[in-house]
Amino acid sequence: MFIMKKILITLFTICIAQTFAAKATPEQWIAKANGVLKEQPRISSKYIYPGLEPSSVFEASAILDSATKEYPYRIDMWLGQVQLFGEINECGMQSKFFDKINTLLKTKKDKCELAGGKKINKAEKLLEGEFTIVIRKYFDLEYDSCYEYMSRQMYKLLPNSVEALNAMSIHYMLQKNDSALALLERANKIAPTDCIVLSNLALYYKRKGNTKKEDEYKKKQDLFCKEK
Repeated sequence: MFIMKKILITLFTICIAQTFAAKATPEQWIAKANGVLKEQPRISSKYIYPGLEPSSVFEASAILDSATKEYPYRIDMWLGQVQLFGEINECGMQSKFFDKINTLLKTKKDKCELAGGKKINKAEKLLEGEFTIVIRKYFDLEYDSCYEYMSRQMYKLLPNSVEALNAMSIHYMLQKNDSALALLERANKIAPTDCIVLSNLALYYKRKGNTKKEDEYKKKQDLFCKEK
């Protein structure tokens, strides 16, 4: 009888825990994930910067995994996973979650939302912006392998994105690969006044010793980018 009573109490406790989890809001899940994170300074080739303890990142990620089972279309929580693993430069994990986000935005866009129930009108712009944040961080850290990895994924998922074309062109320029030019020309065709693209075209031709083309794009920079 005592054993049966103990089993019933255990089952009741589990039931209460499951009920709480089912009732937890996305914000409560996010707060719980944030609560387990621990800071740990990180060192790059340039400087020491704030970072997170890897074990706490995986613990927080597990909490968000549970949260996204309850709220599978809350894109901000999936993006939280991307941000978490960016703190420990785990670009492979970031890539995994970007794939998931891309699939949701393509197949269930009408159900997807951000914090506060905000609907997503421009899915590609959202994805482009988040990729750009990740890629620029790896560029600043001179983390070449992750820069290439994420740039390739961005280009694969967003082949007509000026940011994606530009990111891949930078990778090729660093490798002294002439494939950079075709990407920059495509980007320039899509966005003729984009200052970063114009700057990179000028740089490309400078490295090639083509002063005529270099000057052409520098003049365009002067025309379109003075106030930027």
